[in-house]
Amino acid sequence: MKFEIQLKNYKRKFEDFLKSYIQELKGVDEKLLSSMKYSLFSEGKRIRPILMLATYEMCGGKSKEIYKFASALEMIHTYSLIHDDLPCMDNDTMRRGMSCNHIKFGESTALLSGDALLTYAFETASSCNLDELSAKNILRSIEILSLNSGCKGMINGQCLDLVGNITDKEKLIEIYNLKTSRLISAAAEIGAILSETSEEKINSCRRYGEYIGLCFQIVDDILDNETYNLSFFENPSAVDFVRELTEKAKLELKIFKNDVTFLENFADFLMCRVC
Repeated sequence: MKFEIQLKNYKRKFEDFLKSYIQELKGVDEKLLSSMKYSLFSEGKRIRPILMLATYEMCGGKSKEIYKFASALEMIHTYSLIHDDLPCMDNDTMRRGMSCNHIKFGESTALLSGDALLTYAFETASSCNLDELSAKNILRSIEILSLNSGCKGMINGQCLDLVGNITDKEKLIEIYNLKTSRLISAAAEIGAILSETSEEKINSCRRYGEYIGLCFQIVDDILDNETYNLSFFENPSAVDFVRELTEKAKLELKIFKNDVTFLENFADFLMCRVC
């Protein structure tokens, strides 16, 4: 129960900040802004910002400026969902129990809304107070955000996924790592970097994020009954592989001497949707 309360508190505090921050966005076309807000506040799980906030605090971070980076990450994730649903991509009509952005606002506005969220994400991240977060760590974190969301990360994974010629488990895992795990690992890595912890702990946080990110995508496939993808997981089975990834993630936290209970439970929480 304590974990569930902590999870709700992280989500509530993040969403309170994000709503307040977006309210300050002025000079934007009314329809465009409505489209951006529609997807940004569509009852998402907030997995990535919660992970960034929790990692930052576990590593000793204190500044509220971390909420700007968490918001930037969620904007990038949201833009990717808007574009992923478009007719030229997955051609979906529903997302999180609501009409997709392009169904409600039209394809042109949805496309521009995604573009706006992507660019506003980097404006947000770069606006952090230099008196509270070091310029060097902000720049490094922006680089990681760009690397993992761009043509070497999430976008590359989405492109490979569109081709649809998955031939083996290794290729499938590569796509999963790129299109899903990269942004989740970036959340943990950036949280650690901005806390000014050691490189050893930063690397452990990144690997933790990689493991739970891969776990997250495989669990989604199990829940969505993606039988073709799951056919590659025979020995171990997909569920056993998820358990293995979760244990590897939790082992990465052993380097920390302070309380890691929330992140251990967070890994279990992502896994236990199927186990």
